[in-house]
Amino acid sequence: MSLLPLLAMIGSGIDMGRGYLAQSRLQQACDAAALAGRRAMTGGVLDDAVKTEADKFFKFNFPTGTADVDGTAAFQAKGFKPIIGSSANSTVTVSATTTLPTTVMKIFGFKTLPLSVDCFAKQDFVNTDIVLVLDVTGSMLCATTETSCTNSSTGVEKASSKIVGLRSAVLALYDELAKTQTELEAAGMRLRYGIVPYSSSVNVGDAIVSQNANYIVSDNWDYQSREVTISGAGEFTDTDCTSNKYGSYSATTRKCTYFTYKTRNFPTGNFVASLKDASKAVEISSLIGTSDSDGDTPVAAATKYSRWAGCIEERASTNSLTSTTTSIPAAAKDLSIDLIPTDKASRWKPYWSDIEYMPARWVRSGHEPNQPQFACPTPAKRLQAWTKAALSTYLNTLAATGGTYHDNGMIWGGRFISPDGIFGPENPSTYNSMPVARHIIFMTDGLLDTGYETLYTTYGIEKYDARITAGGTASNETQQAQRHQQRFNLMCSAVKAKKVSIWVVAFASALDTNLQTCATSVAQASTSANTADLTAKFVEIGKNIGSLRLVKP
Repeated sequence: MSLLPLLAMIGSGIDMGRGYLAQSRLQQACDAAALAGRRAMTGGVLDDAVKTEADKFFKFNFPTGTADVDGTAAFQAKGFKPIIGSSANSTVTVSATTTLPTTVMKIFGFKTLPLSVDCFAKQDFVNTDIVLVLDVTGSMLCATTETSCTNSSTGVEKASSKIVGLRSAVLALYDELAKTQTELEAAGMRLRYGIVPYSSSVNVGDAIVSQNANYIVSDNWDYQSREVTISGAGEFTDTDCTSNKYGSYSATTRKCTYFTYKTRNFPTGNFVASLKDASKAVEISSLIGTSDSDGDTPVAAATKYSRWAGCIEERASTNSLTSTTTSIPAAAKDLSIDLIPTDKASRWKPYWSDIEYMPARWVRSGHEPNQPQFACPTPAKRLQAWTKAALSTYLNTLAATGGTYHDNGMIWGGRFISPDGIFGPENPSTYNSMPVARHIIFMTDGLLDTGYETLYTTYGIEKYDARITAGGTASNETQQAQRHQQRFNLMCSAVKAKKVSIWVVAFASALDTNLQTCATSVAQASTSANTADLTAKFVEIGKNIGSLRLVKP
């Protein structure tokens, strides 16, 4: 008599274990069927092709006879029942029932265990915004196999240049996401790209002016420059004038005509307007004079005009932000990506290389003495839908020049993609009632590389304008680089706080700790040794961004 309860207890354990196993297998098959059916669904339409695909996956994962289930009852689908809230929320549901014959418990009259599952899957479509922040510094003219090259100084591009590989990689990313873009558009959503080419400057003038012309300083601004100076009679000897002042001496008047180099204030209204209207180009020969063939002696010469290309000087910053500062100071308006300009300090200034000269004498080939190095990349593009042809045409305009200021790129990548700030109205958190996923792909071919004394940047010439460091002999390029690095780190954190996923790719260069930390995760920071690797990496990123997001609600 005591064996019967014991047998019932053991038998129920055996049969229930078999039941749990069969139920688990049935659930897996049901999930696979629902996911396969949703993947096969086009435009939210449930047709025979969808049913066939789902049936195939169910039977593959749960063939008749699995776990000794009743072969005659086997998989009774109660119908593939789509629930369509909208074309973006189409859901495939699958229900399946069968029975599992018992082994021991049939002695006690329980011949079968019922098994039943219900599952459903939807495609989790989301709008997608991607800003490509691309290093276009002079070293991008080099090949991946070169540690240094003459191309970066001559400006000559060749087939093996990294800038060429970058174009190919971006187009490969576009191709990878083309199907996703089509699916999103069919569902009333969108996939957009923004592009920020950066170096020691960034060309965002058109983007700013198009948003609001008042965001650019259009009255006057200070620049390191020069002016024609005429000495008093007898103030200099002929030798002093020509040898020390590089001027021209008049024996008749005993006066010396030479250039004085200093900070000057210039009107910027017409110069800013010339971005859109070529007739507004500023005649600058009367402002800064013209020089002889050697570039250092004032002479009467043909009129020279200057037109704004669109690069900017950043708005007010602070030189109190050091390499150990852990939060963005309120005075660093340049690092506040969402600050709307309301005064001169919070507005951007036009980058005006044609009138920029340094106080200290410096000569470089092909340029006038005292004229600093300068660079103005291709105009950045705000978030928009692209065709491949339009994207290819734009990429072909990218030119590699200038120093490596990662903070320039991340500041403007953040501004372009932020749901707040001056571009906020174009970047809602939802579009057509669906959420927006935001990504920045940050590509660089080198570590941060600044210029302290002879490079005109978004922050002027740092030795003289002292917007990041104390300037003069109180600072140097090492300190300047450390501070720009920390500014980059702070910007990466600020952008990630906006729920933007950051991908970092180092192209033919080291991936230092700062770049690794900038990425949203360790998996989103990588290196690419050559063009093939870079292309593969961009395709991989595309797969991650545009993967078919199928979820079980």
